[in-house]
Amino acid sequence: MTNASDLPKPTSFHQIFSYRSQDQPNHTWFYYPEPVNAEHYRELTFKGTDDLINHLAAQYATLLPKADESTISKATPKSVPNPPMVVATLGSSNVQTLLTGLAVQRMQHTFMHISPLNSDAGILSLVESMDSKVLIADSVFYARAETLVAQMEGVHLVRMIEFDPVDELKEDLKSFDYDRKRDESDDCCFILHTSGTSSSAPKPIWHANRPLLTTPPFAVRKTTITFGLLYHGMGCAAAIFAASVGASIALPLAKNANHRTIPEIINSVKGLPNASRIILHPILIEAIVEKYGKKNSPELEYLRRLESIEVVGGKLSSNVANELRDLGINIRSAFGCSEVGGFPLRNEPTKEHWDSFVPTNDYNAKWEHIEGNQYELLINDPPILGLNLGIPKGGIYRTNDVFEECPPKSGKWVYVGRRDLMLVHSMSLNTNPVPWENALRPLHEIEECQLVGHGRRGPLLIVQLNWNNVEDESKARDNIWKAVQEYNNTVTAWSRVQHPEALVILSKGCYLERSDKETVKRGVNVKKFEKEIDQGYQNWDRAAPLV
Repeated sequence: MTNASDLPKPTSFHQIFSYRSQDQPNHTWFYYPEPVNAEHYRELTFKGTDDLINHLAAQYATLLPKADESTISKATPKSVPNPPMVVATLGSSNVQTLLTGLAVQRMQHTFMHISPLNSDAGILSLVESMDSKVLIADSVFYARAETLVAQMEGVHLVRMIEFDPVDELKEDLKSFDYDRKRDESDDCCFILHTSGTSSSAPKPIWHANRPLLTTPPFAVRKTTITFGLLYHGMGCAAAIFAASVGASIALPLAKNANHRTIPEIINSVKGLPNASRIILHPILIEAIVEKYGKKNSPELEYLRRLESIEVVGGKLSSNVANELRDLGINIRSAFGCSEVGGFPLRNEPTKEHWDSFVPTNDYNAKWEHIEGNQYELLINDPPILGLNLGIPKGGIYRTNDVFEECPPKSGKWVYVGRRDLMLVHSMSLNTNPVPWENALRPLHEIEECQLVGHGRRGPLLIVQLNWNNVEDESKARDNIWKAVQEYNNTVTAWSRVQHPEALVILSKGCYLERSDKETVKRGVNVKKFEKEIDQGYQNWDRAAPLV
């Protein structure tokens, strides 16, 4: 056997598996349910993965058009010396789609997974803006892909090669000849895209091998359970980073691959030999407290064994986080973004703030004062960079993320929300709606809430009641207003909900729109409930005229 020290250092993602197939051939990289609603895990090793990448590359080499002037992407950033052919995929099976993407990379093309959660318009936008000439679709989405391709010129539709990896490894595998020593560090390896929903177009982000291979592992240790792996690019990155550090990753066991319940998450932890952490959205973490929030719950014991639960995709309320910490569960905030990867911040919880961060590099982390104790994080000379951002060396990347130094001058920072979410009132004073909503959302009378007030005299709170818990709307309003008054004591004067008329209860049957990340769709809701918001401000103005 060739020693790992005899191999070149991998310069692209697919080369990682050639490296690991020699270094750790029998180590499990991927625990996956197949079919996607299976009750037990199947295991794919590093050696098996490398063999399957070759096997797939050999077959797709005969199915895909050749890379030439007619198929190479004209949208390729100038910083990429070898313009690639962009191959997009639309698949339902995470493990098959990821293996397809790695095979595409081995063929020296660029892989762009398109989340099927996007609207048809969003998918068309991604394919056309990236000048992708190939779309590979599995049987679940093939008919949809046919309809989409009919609307685009010169796009080749290819049916995805579908198989179960473990079973396929028992068959005769095809070989693919490629130069494993070729330096691919400057080549574009894949294209991530922002979430994008039915109301917004996803933003594609080119990435090259070199910067992403130098990224520190994103919340990956021994075995990490992630969620909906490729429905967001960071899930794909977590799987690749697991391979780069010789770790393992797993998908949850669930009846519905697009919806995980807390019992299924617990069952997934029990089904793995060495699970060390879980990556979850805040809404699932909140459900843990609701369902198992007792110190003697046996299910909590499985979560206590984990090194951590990592929060991604939104801000978890401090009440929920502190309750879990009191139950002996290590809850941490994993901070990163599609454009820049890992931020130069490290989560270091304090007694007061579970989501306290410290800069890991004072050179990269810069703070721009907004007002009061609020600062936007700027990254000086980003070490990891999405190519379409085009920031020159020594330049500044604006994260749009707002932090507070807690306590002031301590060097510890707490994330409070996005700068573009800030409500700028008519007196030019700012309010961050996220802490407000996180503080009130746990009330049993509230199903969802949103703070509004951009360009207005001050904040106004819209509430969608949880009618399963409400018998008397008037009593529910009183209880919510008491909670509002209590939270008013913790914020600056201009950020207070200053009058009962600034609390708008939506009629039964009305609901606040939420995104696929389970966060409120702010712009959509402001437009949807424009009349209710205007009426709320009129009532407030009559009851307490602005002096």
